[in-house]
Amino acid sequence: METEAGARATTRPRGRPKVASDAAQRAQIVDVGRRLFLERGYGRATMGEAASRARVSKQTLYRFFSGKAELFAAVVEAHRHSMLALPSAREHASLDDALAAIFRVDIDEAADRERHALLAMAFRESAVHPELGEAILRHGVAKSRADLAEWLEERAAAGDMVVDDAEALAQILMDMMFGAARPPPPFGEAEPAETRRRRLRTCIAVFLDGTRAGADRAGGARRS
Repeated sequence: METEAGARATTRPRGRPKVASDAAQRAQIVDVGRRLFLERGYGRATMGEAASRARVSKQTLYRFFSGKAELFAAVVEAHRHSMLALPSAREHASLDDALAAIFRVDIDEAADRERHALLAMAFRESAVHPELGEAILRHGVAKSRADLAEWLEERAAAGDMVVDDAEALAQILMDMMFGAARPPPPFGEAEPAETRRRRLRTCIAVFLDGTRAGADRAGGARRS
């Protein structure tokens, strides 16, 4: 007669169970890569270190990423949502509040410092490693601009805004907001958080004043 333990052994699937899905494992490696680049810098970081810290084999690491440049590009792709919070902010009804959420106007100083750290590292090392700048532009700026342009088009379709060229307006808005959002120390000058928030809210108001539905695009005045 078969024992209970024997029955369990018979029905137990063969082989080592898969611990995590490919998507979860890839996300873990990207997070490890981000922390590694911040700690060691891009030039000194190695794929071997990334594999060791992520507790995966090099074979597994290279199954997801062909090399360090591709891993950094994935880090930038994940990081861009900390700079431009889309698409989660689409639930906001008010244009002002939606844009404040998208550009994370109310972010605290510690989180703001953390999200700027990767960009600061890339800027420092881009002269020696030009692939960093390319990754920031292609996987960060360009995709964020496309997401923002899509959001502007959605609000225009809803009748909230007048949008002639969504890509151009998205770039203008990003230039305004990121130019006004001075990086926190040690990357920029220290200032009260409320001063920063007020300046960003002013940028939003100026942008919306020229794009709200009902604005006279030729003359820049409201239609009566």
